[in-house]
Amino acid sequence: MRADSPDGHGELLWHVLSKESPSGTLCGRHAPPSTTTRSTAGETAGERYCTPCMEVFRAAVQGHTDRSVSADIT
Repeated sequence: MRADSPDGHGELLWHVLSKESPSGTLCGRHAPPSTTTRSTAGETAGERYCTPCMEVFRAAVQGHTDRSVSADIT
């Protein structure tokens, strides 16, 4: 995961990195440089997760779980 500050005022938006594209995220946005780090206490306006990234991640995990359960049944 990697965070960027979309508002430029200290809010952090966390993205899930894509395995296929080292500079991309699951939502299709370009990932910020890896030097981006969390702000120190008092400087962060808030943190949240990218909804599109989390939806793709959830679907991938659910698909993997469904395949594992199906394999265990047969």
